[in-house]
Amino acid sequence: MKKILVVEDDPVNLQILSDFLAAHGYATRGAATGPEGVASFWKERPDLMLVDVQLPRKNGFEVCFEIKRTPEGEKVPVLLMSAVYSPRDEQDRLAAPSLASGYLAKPFDLSELLARVRGLIGDAGAAGPAA
Repeated sequence: MKKILVVEDDPVNLQILSDFLAAHGYATRGAATGPEGVASFWKERPDLMLVDVQLPRKNGFEVCFEIKRTPEGEKVPVLLMSAVYSPRDEQDRLAAPSLASGYLAKPFDLSELLARVRGLIGDAGAAGPAA
């Protein structure tokens, strides 16, 4: 079973995302702050991370950078999510693949999230990314 770490400080959003992904067969773990997200990455070794940009004590970009600069984290896909940035900023972030695998502007459709997750790591029980 594929494991997804959801780093989100809003407890309602964390619950919705975790429940939705679990309903589609993914094992989910949650973290509410940037430092907790980094610690959970090392403990859980997820297949994918879903990281909010606006986090307490360490923002999502910092979390992503800290994980991606390690040999263990460089291949783990990270989807950043935020309601703060304009479409122009979104395009700039998508042009920086060394930071994240993608960016979701809130509010986003859960079916879009599922498609992005499956595109990056495949179905919950599959051995590899979807073709």
